[in-house]
Amino acid sequence: MNKKKILLSGIILATALSLNNNSQLHAEAASPVKSAVTTTMTSETVIFKQNNPVYVNGQGKHRLNAAPFVVKGTSMIPLRAAAESLGCTVNWNPKKGTLELSGPSLGTVQFTRFSDYAINTKGERVKLPEQIRQVKGVWFVPARSLSTLLNANLTWDAGTHTLTIARKEAVQEPKQFSFLFNKDTEGWKGGFADLPVNYDKTIYELKYNRELLPLQNNKTNYGLQLSGHNRSDDLFMFLSRGIGGFKPNTTYDVKLNFAMYTDAAGGSIGIGGSPAESLFIKAGILTNEPLSVPTESAGGKYYRMNVDTGSQGTGGKEIKVIGNAAKPESDKPGYQRVNFFYNAKVKTNAEGVMYVLIGADSGFEGLTTLYFDDIQVNATSQK
Repeated sequence: MNKKKILLSGIILATALSLNNNSQLHAEAASPVKSAVTTTMTSETVIFKQNNPVYVNGQGKHRLNAAPFVVKGTSMIPLRAAAESLGCTVNWNPKKGTLELSGPSLGTVQFTRFSDYAINTKGERVKLPEQIRQVKGVWFVPARSLSTLLNANLTWDAGTHTLTIARKEAVQEPKQFSFLFNKDTEGWKGGFADLPVNYDKTIYELKYNRELLPLQNNKTNYGLQLSGHNRSDDLFMFLSRGIGGFKPNTTYDVKLNFAMYTDAAGGSIGIGGSPAESLFIKAGILTNEPLSVPTESAGGKYYRMNVDTGSQGTGGKEIKVIGNAAKPESDKPGYQRVNFFYNAKVKTNAEGVMYVLIGADSGFEGLTTLYFDDIQVNATSQK
């Protein structure tokens, strides 16, 4: 434990002992002891064993005044020992009888003595399977409830009767993002490229909107609509969004899943190519924001992407082809859902942001209208 943590723990303990009944809460402040319990630890991991007063965290082995136990199938563990092992600060309010847990990227979680409710970081009451209770000066709480409230992973080993709790960041748990567009566009942008800067809006028919998905009897499920008429032998339509909250300048493994709705039948023929197989779906995970910018080209000034998207059926350095616009059952009318998957590694920028791009690169010289929904992004930092 570093000097700052030692000093902070000492201040908390000294202050707590001056309060009425607070010395009981700190009876679980532990001293190192020898124990048969061994494991490979991260800095924010703690291991308890049923009916054993010894627990293990990133600083070593420690002894409690009372051992973890089970009540009606619910494992009860010491609140302070668990929370502080996971990097949290525990504050006791003797007047209110509350214990507040706070920590980096957590917010505040609150327990009340002898209560079967807790308050989560959103200020919501959460029912506990058993009320918190005090044994030999140590406050015990349900293990799974505490791990959930602290956004941690809990693992139970039936063979050794041990509980392991680890902060999700410590075990490389992925960050997950879901976009369903039930209320708005959720920060997604739509754009178009590979067309003249002075294009005729009446003939290109470019559209980016949040619309009801064109499915029978659908009155509630929305998606993002991209629509455009390819009048320049090539048209690139795309969706993009920056996603933040990551570690800056850090490489992540990213998985992108999304649904696209198309009415293009496979094997069909159109001007310049098939409206299904000649419309290529592309994806990329980028460090910098993808933009359509005015660029000098042969024949005049055109909107071009500031990233290499490739050309129609070929991908670029950062953007890959992942499929086409053909619907699964060509003999059936109407729009149908197609699921797409894409994996990539990306390094976040200095602000801890990465950018997702989903594109449709058209060789079909006609009008194309697509809908996108259920976009899922999962990112795990590399070790």
